[in-house]
Amino acid sequence: MLNRMTHDELLTFPKYDRIAVYLFRELTQGYTADTLPKAISFDQETVRRAMRQAVSDGVILQEVANVPDIKYTYDARRNLPVEMEQAGPITWLQNGKGKYVLRRTRRKNIIDFAALGVDPVLEPVVDQTPKFISALLGQDEQAVFTRVRNAHLISTYLGFQSMAIQGHHRTTVNYGQIEIDEVQAGIDGERETIVPISGKGGQDHLSWSQALNLNTYGVQKAPIPGLAVRSLGLWRDELNTVWIVEFSPHTDIDEIEIIKIRRFTFR
Repeated sequence: MLNRMTHDELLTFPKYDRIAVYLFRELTQGYTADTLPKAISFDQETVRRAMRQAVSDGVILQEVANVPDIKYTYDARRNLPVEMEQAGPITWLQNGKGKYVLRRTRRKNIIDFAALGVDPVLEPVVDQTPKFISALLGQDEQAVFTRVRNAHLISTYLGFQSMAIQGHHRTTVNYGQIEIDEVQAGIDGERETIVPISGKGGQDHLSWSQALNLNTYGVQKAPIPGLAVRSLGLWRDELNTVWIVEFSPHTDIDEIEIIKIRRFTFR
């Protein structure tokens, strides 16, 4: 059987982690680490049932109304609890409207650049954002986009002029609804190219599930079919430097790789 934390150990974890563990326990009854399947499908009702049991057992005080917010935590803020990954990394993926899948993957979902041994040279760039505007910016991904856009860093990174097409584009792909923070496009040599972008800052991080959404969008939802896809992730770290990461355009999460990383500091 799979190992389980004690009740007291579980209570030391954040609320969403406690819910995720109860969900995992319901989905994996009877499995061992050796027999755990590659993917386990479930839906929102399964999550709510797990929450009701967690309330009954005194693990959480009340249910969470917004189930997608629980999933988002593991898309951008932290990896799933250790009990869920005792047989190897697992990623919580969307699998239709109100439907999900826990999929065993070859790596943890949140991208940890330090663990990857990535240490790109820090490139200074002139901050084109006026000080008055800078004082108004928050700490989220929109602040990242503002500075990057004003300094033309996307075009610098790509090596061709990239133009903004749409921001906060919420749409549906074959496995459900996704949101792309910004969509740009340009001509790379003679190749017409779409550039879906995910931007993260503050407590949010880039992840492989986000890269999957970018690539799937580029393949399935480009306004002109057949465009080349160059998916980018923007991340502002705790030192206030901006990382721009390019992902390979695969639409299987385990096949996606990082093609190139550059790191910038504004002066």
